[in-house]
Amino acid sequence: MAIDRDTNPRSAGDRALGLVRRALDRRDGLDRIVSASLPGRMSLAEKCLANLTALLAKDEGGLSADTMVCLRALSPDDFRRDLEYLLGAVHGPEPTSTDKGKDEDRIAAETHNSPWWVSYCIRTFGRGRALKLLSNCWRPRYVRLNTLRTNGDSALPRQLKGLQDVLEVVPSLSGVYRVSKSPPSLSGLLSSGLLQFQDLASYCAVVAAGPVPDESVLDFCAAPGAKTAALAQLMSNSGEIVSVDYSFPRMRGWMREMRRLGVHIASPLIGDVTRLGLTRQYELVLLDPPCSGTGIIDRNPQMKWRLTQESVTRYSQLQTRMLEEAYRLLSPTGRILYSTCSMTLEENEQVISAFVEAHPEMETRTLPLDSNLGSPGMNGLGNCRRFYPYLDKTAGYFIARLERV
Repeated sequence: MAIDRDTNPRSAGDRALGLVRRALDRRDGLDRIVSASLPGRMSLAEKCLANLTALLAKDEGGLSADTMVCLRALSPDDFRRDLEYLLGAVHGPEPTSTDKGKDEDRIAAETHNSPWWVSYCIRTFGRGRALKLLSNCWRPRYVRLNTLRTNGDSALPRQLKGLQDVLEVVPSLSGVYRVSKSPPSLSGLLSSGLLQFQDLASYCAVVAAGPVPDESVLDFCAAPGAKTAALAQLMSNSGEIVSVDYSFPRMRGWMREMRRLGVHIASPLIGDVTRLGLTRQYELVLLDPPCSGTGIIDRNPQMKWRLTQESVTRYSQLQTRMLEEAYRLLSPTGRILYSTCSMTLEENEQVISAFVEAHPEMETRTLPLDSNLGSPGMNGLGNCRRFYPYLDKTAGYFIARLERV
């Protein structure tokens, strides 16, 4: 593996990002290898370099001369000798600190997950489904044809005819395509706003909300803007969307996305979703709140090392407060679409069940989605929908639609 010879900047960047994700995903095993060989204290930079060295040596079955030169060049002078020792020691059997007699500890070590998350998944989903969920199986990327740039035409425009062998149609969702293999550069099509990367489950959440032209929509936690743009497309750029996020830098990115995608009906609002101070009511409130991210661990593996019951509970409490604010701003005939990229019950079914119990005039409604998309919700909430990465080849997702009885 010659990490310094790739002349394609995009390919080199993707490869570097892939290495970072793999190192984060396997941090537990790499930490054990490094600490067994180099038990002394290390700076953060030295630790990252040591983990990268262990990953490359283990995965590649030996480091090329070019890679060795790069690693030595990256190493601080006083750490170089330790790095050389690690290179010699890393080819031995991987040390383990787990009790092989305990099934959950063994699964945690083999799947590179925290013991708490392994135990949670087995307890919640059963051992068979938990093992599939913990496996971090590959899932494709999806693109949406932005009809705001095609005068409403959902057929593939001339610019995309050459990508027909790359873009696989997703049945029942017009204009959504699965990227079936590595395409040629899409940068021109993306920069022009003709295409938008968006996970299938994320787009399904917008479709499930049922936005129509001339509605008033409140889009909570809107940045970076994929859902706002999908809303505007389904509304044919007619009506009003108020998009709320707490972060000014994130909303600057949101504004760039709206310009790129030709969205004219959305306006930004920077504020705390739990106490906005708005007084008017909206026909649709879309809430995709901050969550534990347990449905997208494969794309951001460092999240799984911060997972605890306490962190999940904190997210659940925040989501409940945001849902109450969504309810306060809902018109008498309106609806709320609640979604997360989390797999936990506490952030999904339990939030919805507690809300309906507190507001008996509200109920979950069947989602206007094809029955082949996703699975029924758990804990008796069959009207809601769950997406599992290993089953649906999407992000892990939960979607609920709430309306007055």
